[in-house]
Amino acid sequence: MKMKKSVILLFAAAFFACNNPNNNPTGAVSLNDTEVVMGVGDIHLLKATSNPPATEAVVWRSENNSVATVFYGSVTATSVGQTNIIAKIGKDSAVCKVTVSRKDYVLVWEENFDGNSLNTDNWTIEVNGNGGGNQEKQYYTNFPRNLRVEDGNLVIECLKEIYNGKAYTSGRINSKGKKQFKYGKFEARISLPQGQGTWPAFWTLGTVGGWPSCGEIDIMEHIGSRPTMVSHAVHTQRKNGQNGTNWYSQNEKAGIEGNFHTYGIEWEEKYASGDDCIKFFVDGVQTTEIWEGHNQSDHSYWPFVDENFIILNLAIGGTMGGTINDNIFAQPVVMKVDYVKVWQRQ
Repeated sequence: MKMKKSVILLFAAAFFACNNPNNNPTGAVSLNDTEVVMGVGDIHLLKATSNPPATEAVVWRSENNSVATVFYGSVTATSVGQTNIIAKIGKDSAVCKVTVSRKDYVLVWEENFDGNSLNTDNWTIEVNGNGGGNQEKQYYTNFPRNLRVEDGNLVIECLKEIYNGKAYTSGRINSKGKKQFKYGKFEARISLPQGQGTWPAFWTLGTVGGWPSCGEIDIMEHIGSRPTMVSHAVHTQRKNGQNGTNWYSQNEKAGIEGNFHTYGIEWEEKYASGDDCIKFFVDGVQTTEIWEGHNQSDHSYWPFVDENFIILNLAIGGTMGGTINDNIFAQPVVMKVDYVKVWQRQ
């Protein structure tokens, strides 16, 4: 029997298509996953296949590299958001939708100031009278009358007394070399003193370089001359208090003197569009935030990429504390800290 010429041609074309490894009909590319949810910093491997197998290499592309990048199918989540990862073979492609979210915070360290003495595995007591570099009027001592642990609180008391050439004494502790953290949620529950001239603070310093290149995060500062004011600030090599260009934000909060309130930050890595962010909180409510400059992310602009240690102190006078009213010492001038806690994303 003779077959018609058109039938023969169709048969030949079908045979050629099935045996031609370079042919890759529409829809022939597939991925092992079409939708993935990742946390920042996670890595996920995508594999692309074609049917029938093709000789062309897979070309990978992310539609938004600030959210996730891809290298030979290895997807790295860089910041919160969504993007599509595209695998292309020849003229055909497949897509995987990637959603990047934040991992949960997990408590990694806490200091509750239990017992009768300061835990020196966590803290160093500073002893000096250099005025904190801000013309402060106190001498920081390790005397129990200035710094002690009692009733579940760290107590820092400023006294009007002459000591080593200073007219006032007080206390300051830091966690340098003992408890240092890179990124995370930092929080302390603090009762602030009252009276003109007081200057309590809860803050951090970076561990790379000296001030201001190391970076400083002022989680909470208060001055007695403004009883309802809570200040947040950062200092960098480019913008700091010495050149008068540092970033700061001041907010009002009634009843903070003599009462416990929580002060904290969430220091986030690559929070959005690949940029870091520091959010400030009072009693769990966000008050302000500062972002890494998208095009100015070198260490002089944004040094907050290294470990930081924690500082708690009560200064008196100085460039921010201002004029001191000695009548305030008719009552104890005391800063109390119930706890300090640090969470990090896991």
